[in-house]
Amino acid sequence: MSEGLLIDVVVIVLLGATIFFAFRLDRRLQSMRNVQSELAGVIRELNSAASRAEAGIQGLKNAAHSSGQQLEDKIKSAKDVGDELAILLRSTEKFGRVSDGGRPQNNQARATSGPVMPQAAPARTAPPQRPALDALRALSLAS
Repeated sequence: MSEGLLIDVVVIVLLGATIFFAFRLDRRLQSMRNVQSELAGVIRELNSAASRAEAGIQGLKNAAHSSGQQLEDKIKSAKDVGDELAILLRSTEKFGRVSDGGRPQNNQARATSGPVMPQAAPARTAPPQRPALDALRALSLAS
């Protein structure tokens, strides 16, 4: 064989191998493009989920703040009612001492019969009026 023919055969074989590897490379690039587009879709969904999660967290923060404020208001109201009850208790104790001062027999009966249990007060439907509370405080301070 001649040298020219041998070089042509080698070039043909090398070109065939190049075409084969180029074809394989093209298929891998196509699959990589497909995976890349799927990955872009997953990233979009992840961004959307993160946005919804942020909105949910903000909603939870707002709800917690609102609940905390309501709880704080209820605690303040309960403290006010407790203060009012303390004032009422002090004023009834003072009233009891003043009214018992004129009846010594009642004091002896009370001393021998043991502690007196207070009567249950009827349930109130409306919160106490502020002027009445102020008047009770002034009464307890004056005595």
